[in-house]
Amino acid sequence: MLIVMRLGATKKQILEVVQGIEQIGYEAKISKGAQRSLILVHGNIGYIDESYFKKYSGIRDIIHISKRLKLVYKENVGGVDSVVDIGNNIRFNEKYSHIIAGPCSVESKDMIMETADFLHSRGIRIMRGGAFKPRTSPYSFQGLKEKALEYIAEAAHKYNMKFVSEAVDEYSLSLLSEIVDVIQIGARNMQNYSLLKKCGTIDKPILLKRGFTSSLDDLYVSLEYILAEGNQRIIVCERGIRVFEGTKQRSIIDLLGISDFKEECHLPMIVDTSHATRDRNKVPGLTRAAMAYGCDGLMIEVHPDPDKALSDGPQSLSFNDFDMLLIEMKKMSDLATKPIKFFKEDE
Repeated sequence: MLIVMRLGATKKQILEVVQGIEQIGYEAKISKGAQRSLILVHGNIGYIDESYFKKYSGIRDIIHISKRLKLVYKENVGGVDSVVDIGNNIRFNEKYSHIIAGPCSVESKDMIMETADFLHSRGIRIMRGGAFKPRTSPYSFQGLKEKALEYIAEAAHKYNMKFVSEAVDEYSLSLLSEIVDVIQIGARNMQNYSLLKKCGTIDKPILLKRGFTSSLDDLYVSLEYILAEGNQRIIVCERGIRVFEGTKQRSIIDLLGISDFKEECHLPMIVDTSHATRDRNKVPGLTRAAMAYGCDGLMIEVHPDPDKALSDGPQSLSFNDFDMLLIEMKKMSDLATKPIKFFKEDE
C-alpha cells in the first residue's frame, strides 16, 4: 500500500500516519518530494483495509500496489510528474528544460573559473565538472578529488552557478554532499545498490545515469532503491546504450526509451548528448533530436580547449562550438515540447 499525502501536509499529519502504520505492525517508509510526501506501508503480505486510515486528515489518496516496484511508476503516485527543484528558480519536470554544461573533469582553478564565467554569460546556471573520475584505464586522469571541490565551491559562489559532480563511492558521496547542488551517479555505478541506498538518505538531488547495457526495467530497479530510502529528488539521465560491437558508434541514444520512460515514470529525464559519441561534430545533431523528443534537460560537455582536455576531449565542444550550437537550440526552443530556460544576467 502507498499513502499519498496532501499538498502542504504538516509534519504532525505525516507523523500521525506513520505512527498509525506502526501500531498495526507494519513499517512506514517516507519518501519526500518537492510537492508531496509518500508513505510506503512495508511488511504486509496481504491486503490492508484502507478504512483504518480514513481518520487521518492529511491523506490525499491510498493506492493498493501489486507490482514489485512501488514508487517508480507514475500510475502508483496518482499520475502526477515529480518536480525536482535544485534552487535558484531551476525546476526539472515543469514547463522548461535546462542545460547542464561544463567539462568532464575539473583540471585546474583557472580552467573551471573560465568555464563558469563563459556559461554564466550565456544564460546557463548549471555547471558540471568531475572531481572524482571513474575511468576505464587505471592510468587515465582520475580527477583532482578534494582540491577540485575547493575550485567548484569558489566558481559556484562567484558566478551564482548550481554544480553537478559525480560520486564514485561512499567517501566521495559524503564530501560532495557538503559542496555541490546535485550529485551524479554515473553509468558504471547505476547498479551499485549500496551506494544508491546511501543516496536515498541524503538531502540532495541525485542525477542517475542509465547504465550503458541496462534496460529500462534495470533502471527502474535502481531508481526504486533511492526512492525507497526517502529521496524523491532524482533526475534521470539517458547517456546512450551499447547495441552493436565493432561499430563506429560508441553508444546509441535510446529515443524510444525516453518516450517510454516519460509515459511510465514520474521523474524528469535529461539527455547527455556528449557521451553517446566520441565525435564532437555529432553532438549538435543528437541535441536537436533530444529536444524534439521533449526531454527535461540536456547535458553537454564544454571545455576551453578540448584538444588539451585531460578526459573526454574528442566529444567536448569548444566555447565557439557551443555558441554555434546555442544559436540552433534557441531557434528550436520555442518549437520544442519544453522550451529551454536561459537566465538573464542578474538572475
